[in-house]
Amino acid sequence: MRVAVVEDTANFKQYRDVLESFAKGCGGEITNSGNTKNFDCAVIFGSYKKSRGRSAHQGKGRIIESGMPYVQLETQLIGRPINTAFHTEFRVGVNGFLWDDAKWGFEHITHNRANKVFERNGYDPNIPWRHNGEYILVCMQKVGDASLRGADVFDWTESVVNDLRVHTDRKIVVRPHPLYRKSNLHNALKEKILAIADVHWQEADVTKSNFIPIAEQLQKSWCTVTYSSGTGIDAVINGVSNIACDTGSMVYDVSSKDLSEIERPYKGEKAVWANKIAHCQWNIDEFESGECWEHVSKSI
Repeated sequence: MRVAVVEDTANFKQYRDVLESFAKGCGGEITNSGNTKNFDCAVIFGSYKKSRGRSAHQGKGRIIESGMPYVQLETQLIGRPINTAFHTEFRVGVNGFLWDDAKWGFEHITHNRANKVFERNGYDPNIPWRHNGEYILVCMQKVGDASLRGADVFDWTESVVNDLRVHTDRKIVVRPHPLYRKSNLHNALKEKILAIADVHWQEADVTKSNFIPIAEQLQKSWCTVTYSSGTGIDAVINGVSNIACDTGSMVYDVSSKDLSEIERPYKGEKAVWANKIAHCQWNIDEFESGECWEHVSKSI
């Protein structure tokens, strides 16, 4: 198989270096998006946002819209950093990067790597579910994020808060994305939801000294509500139940699906999911050794 590792799909040098590490393990050739005609598949970095004019998004668009099979490197899932642009581990999917649109090779799993991936990121895959908490944490995403797939995060948040209040009297805390930029839309949403009984807005600007890390908020959470946010993963691996509102969520299999379940959220088996998610995430050493490619290539 001739593999094109497409360097111009990465915005930053450190991520072009990541692509070069992947090329070592798959025997790929470093090239650009305009020179992939004679290749069997491509490797790209990051999600594709058609509306973005950056050259990296244009490069990804050429690959994805060509219909060529592609391997997509995206943000870390377990142990993901929030306040830095650089990740040391990456999710790796074929023809996508969300739970329901990528090929993850689950049918080819032959061993359990959950302990390996979780433990090197400081987590226990067998952590039990918690059965208490002070509030429901509604987690917003960045406006226009590719994982929203066109959904309006403001409309979604307002709808979720209103629907939750029908099903529970618990305190509700809305957490904007930590990298969000304040806007009139944020201010309008904040004003609307604060008019609802016992609903609170948690400022979550990572650049401010009063920033509260998600791990700290999860310690007091009864349940999180997410669309497709990575916060759902943070919740589940910390033993907090989650309601996932989109099938693209990487914790969809271990989450409740309906807001009416808020008083009895999913707290069932998660060992199978833990092994699956561990096969979605790989580090640089596994790129260069070819271990990641050995698994991923079976789905191309």
